[in-house]
Amino acid sequence: MRRGRHDRPAGRSDRGGLRRPVGVGRRPDGVPRHAGRGPGCVAGRGGWRFHRLGQPVKPAPFHYCRPATVAEAVEALESAESGRVLAGGQSLIPAMNFRLTDVSLLVDIGRVAGLDGVDTGEDGVTVGASATQSRVLNDDAAARAVPGLRAALRHVGHLQIRNRGTVCGSIAHADPAAELPALAVATGAVIGVAGPDGHRTMTAPDFFLGPFWTALEDAEIVTEVRFPAAPAGSVTVVDEISRRAGDFAVAGLVSVIHVDGGAVRSARLVGFGVGGVPARLESAEAAISGWASDHPDRELIEAAAHDTADAFDDIHATAWYRREAVAALLVRAARRALASPEAP
Repeated sequence: MRRGRHDRPAGRSDRGGLRRPVGVGRRPDGVPRHAGRGPGCVAGRGGWRFHRLGQPVKPAPFHYCRPATVAEAVEALESAESGRVLAGGQSLIPAMNFRLTDVSLLVDIGRVAGLDGVDTGEDGVTVGASATQSRVLNDDAAARAVPGLRAALRHVGHLQIRNRGTVCGSIAHADPAAELPALAVATGAVIGVAGPDGHRTMTAPDFFLGPFWTALEDAEIVTEVRFPAAPAGSVTVVDEISRRAGDFAVAGLVSVIHVDGGAVRSARLVGFGVGGVPARLESAEAAISGWASDHPDRELIEAAAHDTADAFDDIHATAWYRREAVAALLVRAARRALASPEAP
């Protein structure tokens, strides 16, 4: 099909070059002091905003900053009324496009030095804030040290999403139906944070406070997540019920199960998609101890139902369905762990 003069790519002039961003250099009242100053910072309605046939882009007006260091990123956030961190943007940008979140300053940490590492050692895997999910998924050393990383990331979105999305971004977003926050709780991950008062760490159960709500204070940034190495003799199973591959889970379970002598000796079980935060299934953890494949399922099912008694209803599933799903996933995880070649 032939292209007409109105079919030029958005943001390009008649002479083939990129047009100047609309509004750059203007400083209306309330513009953060970092917008339009310093490394990579741009002021304007919508940051780098271009018109296509006279129409503005989807998000509400915002300002954009691309700092070079963590300190600059923290300083920029501290100066903004409602600053947000952009890492992969696979959740944040759609929310901005639908105007579901208020962002006055977008702080892009994609080029901040030292945040793109995936470091594997005897004690586990440390994932930097800008390391993509695809990079971690394809890291064989990380998969050997923390098998749950690869198991969880296989459920996350699709290839294109994983190529841009970040592990730390998913954890900071704290979607109750996401796999990575549940994995963080199940493995006892430690989250590193930088803010105006310096650096601090917190454990995953302390980090998640509610749906899309974390313990991050104003102007703080997740800089890394440290996943401990899987215990010897353990099998990690990440399983979920979703309507389509890549969708968020209707209900899910992360299981780190220690197997010995053909029976389960202990387990850390974390349900997700059933409540406001990923939560340990403590009754099920007690019930599964000593369980073997020739034992009846009933005790596990009852324990899982007790742990998920507060499951919620929504347009995707009823609370009853979620309780049944987690119970089925628990039995399936136990059987998979006992049959796994990784089991001693």
